[in-house]
Amino acid sequence: METDLTEAYLNRVVLISPPRTGSTAVARLLWQHELITHHCHEPFEASYWGGKGAESVDGCLGNPMRVATGDRVRLADVPRGSGLLIKEMSFQLAAGPFDELAGVATAPLIFVMSDPRLSTTSRLRIVRELSGAPTFPPFESGWPSLAEQVARCRERGVPYVLIDSDDLRDDPAGMTAALVAAIGLPPQAGLETWSARPGLQLVSPEVGALMSDVRRADDPFYRKVLGSTGIQPRARVDWDREEALISAAGLAGEVETWLGIYGELRADPGRVGVPGGAAPPPPPDEAGRDHETRRGADYAELDS
Repeated sequence: METDLTEAYLNRVVLISPPRTGSTAVARLLWQHELITHHCHEPFEASYWGGKGAESVDGCLGNPMRVATGDRVRLADVPRGSGLLIKEMSFQLAAGPFDELAGVATAPLIFVMSDPRLSTTSRLRIVRELSGAPTFPPFESGWPSLAEQVARCRERGVPYVLIDSDDLRDDPAGMTAALVAAIGLPPQAGLETWSARPGLQLVSPEVGALMSDVRRADDPFYRKVLGSTGIQPRARVDWDREEALISAAGLAGEVETWLGIYGELRADPGRVGVPGGAAPPPPPDEAGRDHETRRGADYAELDS
């Protein structure tokens, strides 16, 4: 499959993140670029959740979504010289599959992250909507896997960039331009806005087969981002409410650990928009709100 991808796509971009950190919004941003023509959404998802084998991965990669239309096409029919974006969740990738994706990429790997308190509460709300479960396994936060994958890149000399979707929301145009430059794509204006696509079937058919009819018709993991028209500013967040939800789910200790990982990664010189080291927090806005209080509940529900 790697040989087939190499032959079909001149540009191959891989994006990895914990759930609910804004990764699909970053993917939508990259879809706007003229060199990104096709998308493979979480090719290892059916393998992780449904126990499917390598054939499910090959099925996803071998039938990518055409960005312009949303339809699936055979890899053999993809025009040579096209561009592919592969998006995957960090926790769905064991070391071997991670290395496979890293080997396919022609650009630095993109790791997307955001405040783990908000990614946790966003996932908790959706898990409750779908199943009524009060919590989720800590491993499926994606934060331990993200830390391991970044460390693996450092050890093996695999190029990567980190983008904090908090930063992206503070400066959509500037951070978009910095990300595009960091992964070696030519500059292109206006990538941070797009048309709403609420009916788009984002997940692969292999994953769709594991879902209920109701979820296939209206998947809460992608409802908001597919209905959006661009990178949105934050609303105010009620931190007491968010922390109470985390505590009730029994994840307070884990979230503290993930906040430590997040802080370390924000200090990584590979973070987009941070030449040579971590940037200072953005200044207060016109209402005097700092970076913490500008993060909002609508942001927490932006994306998987």
